[in-house]
Amino acid sequence: MLKSHDSMRTKQTTGKKKAANGLNTPSATPDMVRSPTAPQELSEADRARLRAFLNKSDKPFSIETIPATRKRKRGAADPHTEPNLDDERLTVQYEVKPASNWESLRKYKKFTVGDESIGAGEHVLVKHDDTDDGKVDYAAQWKAKVLEVRALDSEHVYVRVAWLNRPEDLDTGRKSYHGKNELIPTNQLDIIDAMTVNGKLDVYKWEEENDDSTMPDPEEYFWRQSYDFANTRTFSKLRPICRDETPQNPDETIVQCGSSKCRKWMHAKCLAEDALERASQAQEPSGKKRKSVGYGKRKSNTQDRAMSETATSMAITPDGTLTAEVFVAELPVENPAEKTEIVITEADGKKRSEELRCLLCGEVVESEC
Repeated sequence: MLKSHDSMRTKQTTGKKKAANGLNTPSATPDMVRSPTAPQELSEADRARLRAFLNKSDKPFSIETIPATRKRKRGAADPHTEPNLDDERLTVQYEVKPASNWESLRKYKKFTVGDESIGAGEHVLVKHDDTDDGKVDYAAQWKAKVLEVRALDSEHVYVRVAWLNRPEDLDTGRKSYHGKNELIPTNQLDIIDAMTVNGKLDVYKWEEENDDSTMPDPEEYFWRQSYDFANTRTFSKLRPICRDETPQNPDETIVQCGSSKCRKWMHAKCLAEDALERASQAQEPSGKKRKSVGYGKRKSNTQDRAMSETATSMAITPDGTLTAEVFVAELPVENPAEKTEIVITEADGKKRSEELRCLLCGEVVESEC
């Protein structure tokens, strides 16, 4: 039996469509729905003093997360706790400075950006600079989750957020298993001006350990792993698969062994590389293996071979003399292959076909068709 984890989500991300209509020049206005915990109305003199403080800096507030291991000073005020993050393990304590000025601002349930009303719990795009060309570059925009909204008036609206990072924004960098639009929620908190918000962003939680969980759409932002910035500086665990014990990249195909004793998932690219190594070794009289290279990683001096339109993965030797392509028949893609197989192509163009075999148990991976 063969399965692919390449299914698509059908839900449309309306936030993306709205943001693309020019919300990179927002006017932020707090919705007049006050929180029941809002402070008492300030006097005119206090409002003037607070307004003067806010006007002194583009970033009047700072926020400090407090590691769970830090001991509190005797007589110090209890810190706030933020439990409403994307992952329960990210729950963190924090302090806002200056606390008195922050607490003096009225708390609101939501604020408005352009024609969008945004509230706590929603994800947003945040400007990374002052560029205003009428377009929204999603990859370049920062991403965050809204946790709290406070304001003095329509010109002084502030949003407490938790940042979602791209893999390359963290010290560990982007790995081979990270998807193009993968984000990593953190408990790194910040307070930003609502005028820097560029509109809503739909972010899908992908439960990769559940085989029935719908895959993220290729153009959809998603998360599956969190990073504890405030306490342990560790990532939540991902499910390792295949012979190389590497998590799945959702932009690539994986195949499941149909044997009831195995049922392991494999990367299609690993199947291609394994076939290439075996074919390459068979051609070497000495039995010495050549180094195989995955598709897209060929050296500049190698023979150029484009991957077949219906293939799901490809591997090629550095000298370009051998190519291995994996074809999966029942994939829900625009150009599905007619047959599940591995095709080896030699330098002279001669082709031969192999069955897909599990890299872990050796059983033939058969199609469900």
